[in-house]
Amino acid sequence: MPEPTTPRLGVCHGPDGAANLREIYVASQGVCEVVLLVRAAVAAANPDIMRVAERFFECHVLSGGHVLPGDGALPGDHVAEIVAPLGLRGVTTFHDDELELADALHPATAAPTHNPWDKLVQRRVLGEHGLTSVDAVPVDAPEDLVRGFATLGRPCVLKPRRAAGGQGIAFIDADWDVRRQLDLRRDWTGLMLETRIDPAPHPTGPPWLGSLVSVETVSTGAERVHLGVLDKLPVAVTRGAGPGGADAVHVQGDLLPSGLSPERSRAARQYTGEILDALKVGPRVTHTELLLTPEGFDVLEVNGRLAGHTSRLFRLLRGPDLVRIALQVAVGDMPEVGPPIAPGAAAGVFPTFARRRGPVRTSLRRRMLREIPGVCAVDELAQDGADKSATQYRIANLTLRGDDRAALDASVGEVLRTLSEGFAEGGDG
Repeated sequence: MPEPTTPRLGVCHGPDGAANLREIYVASQGVCEVVLLVRAAVAAANPDIMRVAERFFECHVLSGGHVLPGDGALPGDHVAEIVAPLGLRGVTTFHDDELELADALHPATAAPTHNPWDKLVQRRVLGEHGLTSVDAVPVDAPEDLVRGFATLGRPCVLKPRRAAGGQGIAFIDADWDVRRQLDLRRDWTGLMLETRIDPAPHPTGPPWLGSLVSVETVSTGAERVHLGVLDKLPVAVTRGAGPGGADAVHVQGDLLPSGLSPERSRAARQYTGEILDALKVGPRVTHTELLLTPEGFDVLEVNGRLAGHTSRLFRLLRGPDLVRIALQVAVGDMPEVGPPIAPGAAAGVFPTFARRRGPVRTSLRRRMLREIPGVCAVDELAQDGADKSATQYRIANLTLRGDDRAALDASVGEVLRTLSEGFAEGGDG
């Protein structure tokens, strides 16, 4: 049977990924016919999402005899049983939880390194190549934490080897923190303990700018193209506010392009390329997080999929469609990286409450934020009287655009001041 003109591409999908159903549908036009692959547990837990998905996509729930990564076994010979009858050119995902499944179903996208998205594997491989200063040990039981902290001997971070969005992270500064984990943490499977990186302040940014930058990269079989370097607002950490002894960790904003000097931006791109080469990352879009240090950069982690929130900033600057590029790479096409990003700068700002308990107390309204020069949209604003968890503890979620980074920084600063004053009466400013 001749292959259809438009290739069929499997997308392993779940809620809260880096691309939603609408974004995937729009980006796929003229590129591929998307076939959604959804784990049975995910489909059962999200019937509303499945009802919407079935209106736009061919959907297949992976269940029954399928042996899936994350379900206690590797797929083995079951891969052919899943993919072959569907006539898929490839498989990709925009959800961190589905990376191993997507790679198993589309081996051409997987790297030779065993599970390169495992953060402990990343530390070991990059350490062998002299690309990180971080020491790390596995933690699969309480005694591993005690032994590991005694061995590493300085402030550390306990984290899952496979997770995103700051889930399950705990900062370990002293023996007291170790004892707290022993008392509160119940799930010890698949953790790691790593030494903490000493950050340096952003060399060119305003005081509210963080020490973290990210590099968005598209890799094909022949080359790697770094699509952009982004600055970040500081990561918010609330000690002990997560489940099971974990801290609550939230990213609070992105800015494109980075305010780093051209030389530092080139260094970030070059370092990222060396990292991806060492991990033998194949065709895909990646999101690499780097921490600024007194010596330059050190890698925080490499994510094997598009990052959440970033694609909207590229769209604001009329840059490449990152979702479309990810689909193109997955079907084996050369991605359309152009047109170049338009002049200007864009930001997504989504700060979190300093105090998580108690109801929201504010008189701030969306129109007050929209009146600030540079604000494009107010996607979310915590409502007076609501529980703070209703917005996943975010105060607001806005997008902004400026003629240049100086104009954007002024707008972001005004937004942060307005939010601080608008929520100060509740003790959250």
